[in-house]
Amino acid sequence: MKTSYVVLAIAAVGIARFVQSERQTRQRLALHAEEIHQELISDAVSNPELRVMWTAPGELPDEEYREILHCNRLISLLSVKFRAGLLDRASLRVQARWLMARQVGRTYWATLWSFREEEAVDRIDRTFNAIMADEHAAMAAVDTVAT
Repeated sequence: MKTSYVVLAIAAVGIARFVQSERQTRQRLALHAEEIHQELISDAVSNPELRVMWTAPGELPDEEYREILHCNRLISLLSVKFRAGLLDRASLRVQARWLMARQVGRTYWATLWSFREEEAVDRIDRTFNAIMADEHAAMAAVDTVAT
């Protein structure tokens, strides 16, 4: 009888290690994908031909689109840090509030939040989007009162 408990305990430890390894692998993949994404955005910021290729006709003036791309870099970084567990909800909310206090952050979110909602694949993405949307709404309310 004691042998079965030992075997069960060893199996449980093995499963726990496997689950932890899988989570770490997903985190590494997310961070690597973010590196590639940051490079692509950097290329688009520095190359006007790429910006034109990725901007819908009449969507945004070039300079405003460059600002949106810079903002996208920050939001994407915050998203991957949240996914990897490097930011908890409270620290993400602080970062979101700081970003939405700036016009470019509010412009980005007003322009692209629906796309981020469409591409959300799981609870983590939806939580991230909800926090960003909450802080955007709070700052939009401040803007409305100020005008």
